Amino acid sequence: MNSQLKNKAITVAHFRRAWFLKTETFLYNYITNLKKTFPILIGYSHENKDNFPVSCPIITLYEKATFSAFMRRLRIKLLGELYDKHFDCAKTYREIKKAKVNVLHAHFGYTGYYVLPIKKHFQLPLVTTFYGEDVSRLANEPFWKTRYKELFKNGDLFLVEGPFMKNRLVEIGCPVEKIAIQRIAIKCDKYPFRQRSPKKINEPVLILFCASFREKKGLKYALEAVRKAHDESQNIVFRIIGDGYLRPEIEKIITEQRMSDYTKLLGFLSHDRAIHEMNDCDIFIHPSVTGAEGDSEGGAPTTILEAQACGMPVLSTYHADIPNIVKEGESALLSPERDVESLYVNLMKLIKEPNSWAGMGIAGRKFIEKYHDISKEVDHLEQHYCRLARNV
Repeated sequence: MNSQLKNKAITVAHFRRAWFLKTETFLYNYITNLKKTFPILIGYSHENKDNFPVSCPIITLYEKATFSAFMRRLRIKLLGELYDKHFDCAKTYREIKKAKVNVLHAHFGYTGYYVLPIKKHFQLPLVTTFYGEDVSRLANEPFWKTRYKELFKNGDLFLVEGPFMKNRLVEIGCPVEKIAIQRIAIKCDKYPFRQRSPKKINEPVLILFCASFREKKGLKYALEAVRKAHDESQNIVFRIIGDGYLRPEIEKIITEQRMSDYTKLLGFLSHDRAIHEMNDCDIFIHPSVTGAEGDSEGGAPTTILEAQACGMPVLSTYHADIPNIVKEGESALLSPERDVESLYVNLMKLIKEPNSWAGMGIAGRKFIEKYHDISKEVDHLEQHYCRLARNV
């Protein structure tokens, strides 16, 4: 390590539009478990503070109901999105200089592009992590193809969740030597493991879905598979955590298919309450799909890791990197995207073979502890930071 870094921890400036959105536990897991580096968070705003408490500094550039936020909205209205300065403002420069930042880390590909002026000004290494929509739908748009070309040329390191996303990044022009896999990860000891056992007579099987109501999450296919299972005289209850722009469509399906008596919409829950639901339920279902406009998980949903950590058998799809975060046939059963019949068959297999739940739960927990534990993955991330800081 060079002389500048010998006597202090490496300081990494993390960039995200908003810290933290309700569904972004994957970011929170990393930020709050860093050991060897000191993070400062820079974003437009700081949201959901009660659910995501942090001890590191959070620098907000356009906090809601402030003059800076008003001026940003006015600038966009008058000049258009192209002229929005995003993170490229005086406050960002002051804070980076004051904190003596060593590495910049942009979360999501579009953020990486907006941080390029800061990288160039300070001559600091830039890490960009891709997560989903940024490497799927956006990457197909000519506007972003041009911007990503500049990002790939000038950025130093690009992190992806798994092999599928790595190949996708290469397809859209990123040099393979600049890409590294950084698995999504959770703090395993935070998740209570419960070995599932067959239900008592007349006790319903509890099926859980947890995600935002977006096309790529595949909720309508889960609803159809559950309805078919219920029509087979199966005693089941479907519990759904989440909300979003598709809620009217979801409510319409539940009403028209007469599913209200056994389907419960719980809305968005705090992370602790969501984990409590996972501990109570028997089977987790998350049949992700590629959306009509190309939007996909890119990598894989964190909730599938969490469900396995809690000991639940998982039903999901051959989508993006999902096959890489489960043990197919051991902790999870997978179906082709949008294949309701296959999803239904796999659901019925689990319902009719409850003695398999315990073994699947154990296999899932062991898999997560081995490959997706945050303490191990944070070490890999901080090794990247240290290497890049030494090269400055």
